[in-house]
Amino acid sequence: MLKQQKIVTLPKKDKSLFYKKKMKNIGQHIKEIRHERGETLHQVAINTDIDSPLLSKIERGNRLPTIPQIKRISSYFNIPERKFMAILIAEKIISEFGISSTTHDAIKYVEKEIISQKQE
Repeated sequence: MLKQQKIVTLPKKDKSLFYKKKMKNIGQHIKEIRHERGETLHQVAINTDIDSPLLSKIERGNRLPTIPQIKRISSYFNIPERKFMAILIAEKIISEFGISSTTHDAIKYVEKEIISQKQE
């Protein structure tokens, strides 16, 4: 007997609302660090070579940063790039596949593969 899986997905346009309530998105992390440092959006934008309107969209969860942007932001804040990349990857997985037991199983499978590759 197959176990029925409950899939929770939202229409594309509403997904940023989901992240803001359930999962701290990468933009929220960036904004939090910026506020802790007492910096304006404009200051960070100038120092990371990212347009202020684009950085604002990233902070609000309306856009995902590119990998080069993540590298510049993490370098500027002196935060390990790995931390931001992990959050970005998680956000992309949920955005693409939603939250379901199948997505969770896929993540567990990837984890096993990574561990296996490291042991070789």
